[in-house]
Amino acid sequence: MIFFTMPVNDDLFFNNSSNRCVMFCFFRKIRSFSLLHKPQQLSFCVAWVFWGAIVPVQAQPEQALGAWQLSTGWQDYREPQMNLTGPELGVHWQSQKLGGYTLEADAYLGLQNYSSVPSGRLNSVLNLDTHWRALRSSKAQPQWQYGLAVHSHANFFRGTTSLGFGGYDRLSTQLWLPVRWHSAGAQPWAVDAGWLLWGEHVSRLSQVNTSLQDVTNQQRKGAYLQISKKVNTDLGEMEPYARWAWVDDSDVRWVTVAPGVAKGTFEPQNNRLQVGLKWRIR
Repeated sequence: MIFFTMPVNDDLFFNNSSNRCVMFCFFRKIRSFSLLHKPQQLSFCVAWVFWGAIVPVQAQPEQALGAWQLSTGWQDYREPQMNLTGPELGVHWQSQKLGGYTLEADAYLGLQNYSSVPSGRLNSVLNLDTHWRALRSSKAQPQWQYGLAVHSHANFFRGTTSLGFGGYDRLSTQLWLPVRWHSAGAQPWAVDAGWLLWGEHVSRLSQVNTSLQDVTNQQRKGAYLQISKKVNTDLGEMEPYARWAWVDDSDVRWVTVAPGVAKGTFEPQNNRLQVGLKWRIR
C-alpha cells in the first residue's frame, strides 16, 4: 500500500466523496478472470490448476526433472495500517546438482482477506509470490550454501472495500543475497537467511484514475529468516516450514495528483509471515 506524505482530495482516488487521508489498497484488473467476483469458484479453479500442473510431473524421472514438492500454508502480510491474511498453495522445484550449483524455484498462490481501519475490508484478494534461487555449495563446509535470489510479489485487487475504496496493482521485484545452513542426516534441519540488495515496487495509480501517474519506489533494506525440517513418513517426505521477512520504508517519489499539485509517496515498512507444510511424493 502506498502512503502519501500529505492528505489529498479523495475524489481523485475513491468511489466515495468524503475526505480521507490517501491510503488504500490495490490490485490488478484481470479482465479475463470474471471468476474473481465469485470466491468459491476461484478457490476451486486455483486448486484444480495446481493439481493438474503437478501430478503429471510426479510420474517423470527425478533425474530429468529434479525434485518437486507441493505445499499448503498460511500467509500474514502487515503494514502499519493494514494487513492481508489467508491460505496459499505452493509448488516447489529443486534441480539436481549442476557441478557445485543448485537451482530452486517456489511459487505461492493465495486468496487473502484485506483489512484496514481507514479503508475497510475486502475478502478473497488474489496474491502471487515467486522465489528463484541459484545456490553454490561450500567445498570446505558442504553444509553451507550461498548465492543470489530473485523474489517477486503481486497483489491483485478487483472490487471495492466495505468503505467504498477502490484499488490498483502492487508489483515488486527484489534481489536478495541468500545463505543456507543444513544439518547432516536423513531428516535434516535447514536455516535460510537473506539480505535485500535491491528492490523495486510499482504502484499502478493510473488504474484508479487516468490522470494519475504510476509510481516506482526503490527498497534498500530488508531481511528474511526461514526454518524448516524434513521428516520421512509413510505418505512421503514432509517438510514443515516457517518464514519471516521484513522490508524497510522505501524512498520517496513525487506524483502529480492534480494540475500543478504533487505529493511525496512511499511504501511503508512491512512484515510477511508464512507457515506451512511441503509434501514430496515418493
